[in-house]
Amino acid sequence: MGSHLASPPVGGIPHDVFDARNLPHSEGFAVWRQSVLPLFEADLGETPPQQFFARVEGFNLRRLVFCLSDFCAQRYLRRRGHSASEASDSVLIQLYLSGGYVGYNANRPVRVGPGDISLLDLGHSLETRAEASSALSLIVPRDLLSSFMATGYSCPGAVISGSSVLGGILAHHLTNVWRALHSAPASEEDSVCMTLLGSVAGAFAGQGANEACAPALRSATLDTICAYIDRNLASQELTTDHLCQRFACSRARLYRLLEPLGGVAGYIRQARLERCRRELGDPQLGSRSVADVAMRWGFNSQSHFCRLFRRTFGLTPSDAIERGRNASRATPRRTSSTRPALHDWLRQL
Repeated sequence: MGSHLASPPVGGIPHDVFDARNLPHSEGFAVWRQSVLPLFEADLGETPPQQFFARVEGFNLRRLVFCLSDFCAQRYLRRRGHSASEASDSVLIQLYLSGGYVGYNANRPVRVGPGDISLLDLGHSLETRAEASSALSLIVPRDLLSSFMATGYSCPGAVISGSSVLGGILAHHLTNVWRALHSAPASEEDSVCMTLLGSVAGAFAGQGANEACAPALRSATLDTICAYIDRNLASQELTTDHLCQRFACSRARLYRLLEPLGGVAGYIRQARLERCRRELGDPQLGSRSVADVAMRWGFNSQSHFCRLFRRTFGLTPSDAIERGRNASRATPRRTSSTRPALHDWLRQL
């Protein structure tokens, strides 16, 4: 499944292949990141740029997108107010052929291994850390998927085990449809869509049926608190006591809400580090010292900040500055277009 089986026939379903290995190391990740931005932010984390790889082959079925992706270890993040919110009303269904990920979606812990099939709701916050993987992915508007479910849609963060009978049936179906798409004429596009939607909806319809509304309420509360933290990262008053008072909740509840994100202090520290990295790596912000950026975002000790930064991202603050300068000098080149067709397909869903 690592490469497509055949080129679609003339008059077939719209098809595109992007392989970052055809680009210079300095350009590949920037193009990949842009292509998936309607879904989430991609972050290499500790993966060196020279070890980055990603390949995505996709079919545009108009009402949904079906693709096969191979990629190195990465972190994916989405919050409410995401800068490319065009896909916010979509869900992402993935069959992991190899690799996997851990994370959360809608305040629900998610763990996926080879053979497992997950459903991520892009209308809720999500954060995942994926190892090097190969996955079949369906991107579907939420309302469209819900219309196929008799009991309605209620399963963000659901996982169907690859070891279950249901998981085996659905995985077999998805892989067979993927193979068939390479020779399917455009005239069968609607039939393929109905087949995919019916099977996925049937498999996931009962996954959230026994859960009450409390998880959705917790997710909304968590999103609100995280959005407030993100807006006030520079404030010295951003403490546990302040958040408890601001949101009228106990320490115990606040700790439970943010526990999947590394805890209150852990989340604030990580968010501040992410903000520092973005600022240090943005060449448009002009010259600025590491100490100034660290102080601006709540780190009073430069040496402590540098140790945390390196431990978190696998590079020094100076490396981040240099990487940003190098990226600004590079102009992505593709023979067919400046970015994979996947980006535009996702925005049009």
